Amino acid sequence: SRFFSPLFFLFFSFFPFFFLFFFLSFFFFFSFLFFFFFFLFLFFFLLFFFSFSLSFLFFFLLSFFLFFSFLFFFLFFFFLFFF
Repeated sequence: SRFFSPLFFLFFSFFPFFFLFFFLSFFFFFSFLFFFFFFLFLFFFLLFFFSFSLSFLFFFLLSFFLFFSFLFFFLFFFFLFFF
């Protein structure tokens, strides 16, 4: 019938993946931003109360970890969606 056309089937089979991809990319992006600013605040807090080297090391380790985790998830969902 006309209702179950291939285009209709394609749209409804790929629509959840569209939604999932965009939702998860936005979720990881905003979580990354939140954690980045949170650790930035933590960095200045540690800088104020403790030594400079300790806070600097802590901040850079966590920022690198968060950045690469965000990048990994984004690329993972990107490749999952497009390939």
